[in-house]
Amino acid sequence: MLFAGMLFEGQSLYKEALVSFSVSLSVDPDHVPSIVSMAAVLVKLGAQSFPIARSFLLNALRLDPTNHEAWMYLGLISKMEGSSQQAADFFQAAHELALSAPVQGFV
Repeated sequence: MLFAGMLFEGQSLYKEALVSFSVSLSVDPDHVPSIVSMAAVLVKLGAQSFPIARSFLLNALRLDPTNHEAWMYLGLISKMEGSSQQAADFFQAAHELALSAPVQGFV
């Protein structure tokens, strides 16, 4: 369901994407790519969804502290909330981790 969710997200069908990512997480609640994808869609839905998106991202980082996408989305949330120093720290972590990330994921 991860890939279906990604297809829906690419078509800006965010509600359908959230459903697909939820199904994926019901099968494997610790699947970090699904957690990060869920958070990414929530960020796109706007500021009212930031708290839950942040919660998903922190959970993803608890499971995989080297996930550069999770750090990047935390940076986006912080930037949109006006916390520029915190955003810079998150973006720096994302950048450093992305440099050492494999070209293709292992998942």
